[in-house]
Amino acid sequence: METMRMTLRSALVSLGASLGVVFMGACGGGASGSGGVGAPAPAVLKVLPAGADIKVGGSLQVWAENAQGSPVPATFSVVEPQGGQVTATGRYQAPPVAGTYHLRATSSQVPGAVAEVPVRVSLYQAAVAAAPPSQFSRFDHSATLLPDGSVLLAGGMESSLLERYLPASGTFVQAADLGAKRWAHQASPLPGGGILLSGGVGFSGATAVALATAQVYDAGTGVRPVGSLTASRLLHAAEALEDGRVLLTGGLPATGSDTYATATAEVFDPATGRFAATGSMGSPRTGHTATRLANGKLLIVGGRNSTCLFGCQELTWASAELFDPTTGTFSPTGTMAQARYGHTATPLPDGRILIAGGTTPDLPNTDVSTSLEIYDPATGSFTQAGTMLRPRTHHTATLLTDGRVLLAGGRTVGEGSLASATLEVIDLARGQATLLTSSLTTRYRHTATRLLSGEVLLAGGSEGGGGIKLAEVFR
Repeated sequence: METMRMTLRSALVSLGASLGVVFMGACGGGASGSGGVGAPAPAVLKVLPAGADIKVGGSLQVWAENAQGSPVPATFSVVEPQGGQVTATGRYQAPPVAGTYHLRATSSQVPGAVAEVPVRVSLYQAAVAAAPPSQFSRFDHSATLLPDGSVLLAGGMESSLLERYLPASGTFVQAADLGAKRWAHQASPLPGGGILLSGGVGFSGATAVALATAQVYDAGTGVRPVGSLTASRLLHAAEALEDGRVLLTGGLPATGSDTYATATAEVFDPATGRFAATGSMGSPRTGHTATRLANGKLLIVGGRNSTCLFGCQELTWASAELFDPTTGTFSPTGTMAQARYGHTATPLPDGRILIAGGTTPDLPNTDVSTSLEIYDPATGSFTQAGTMLRPRTHHTATLLTDGRVLLAGGRTVGEGSLASATLEVIDLARGQATLLTSSLTTRYRHTATRLLSGEVLLAGGSEGGGGIKLAEVFR
């Protein structure tokens, strides 16, 4: 019998080694490691993503399994006092200091069944590497992080099919079918993990039209329709409110080169699946940004009043507005030093908002901006914060887990192509910036999604023509 127990223990240790697991408990109870016949096996701690290598401030989902691979209840803890935190559901949050830390799972069913796994927490390499391409070319699409850590790519002129990026394998897999093409829309996370896809452009026969339809993607059930928008809108802005509702603002009510933007806004309520009109903005806007502040209000910045090329006036705004969810109204706030649309607005760790780049009429000889400004909710004003290393519009901006900001791609000037191949990492605290160049592609109107690990997935966009499949990961 002792021989059988030793054989079982040897097999479990071998399994643990293959998973990167260190077993701390024994098959039975006593300090000597001997236990009664038929004592249950210790829990096994598995880590997702494989390899357990994340960035400072990044996240990781862990869970416990028994020797047969079945999930078991467990409590989680971090061995090192300064090694970060882990929730009751197994979501680990790495500390801001690089190092190797250990997560411990203690079975709540089997006394003495304990397992540990090391997690390597590293600094950003400030490098970008090619990833396998997406299944479909995508341009003016959306990319949204799902609760399980995968990324949902939706929309684009080329296909109605959705796909997910799986960080563990670095691959794209088909997810669902919208039933019809949709692009230049907005994707908004909902409570419970669903994704609201609202408005955009679709086809009526062979004609491209602005959409007033919306759909919700749920990982477990696929795609379902919800109520219609109160107005057709494309190239609008959408942002989730603190209570889980979603505010849609502005956009264009129709396709075409001589279309005026709308100042209207509406709110989607996931509890009812319906949209309802709310107060209107002070100015019609498209190409603007909407960003939720720490106080629950939404900051609306910049944009333009139309796409008019002939017979009407196009205005680009330097103004900003605040939406108050408690009253459903907009009010003016500070004014930027530079009017712009196609810019980005990034919430910083201290609650301020970084405004970067965009298309502007305020520059001689070019319309692509390098300007950085910061909005401070405490004062309701904008302050100039220097310039980017390259001019960018219709680019992406992503807050990294170490507090820096990654700016990627965009339409540009001075690089010999319409779209940019460069990325830059801005450290506002130190007043420093690092420039990188992609060896894979130039791109604008793409997406950038920060993964749980802290890495950033860059997907799709255009090099100056149609959509592309090319994907990269910033590490």
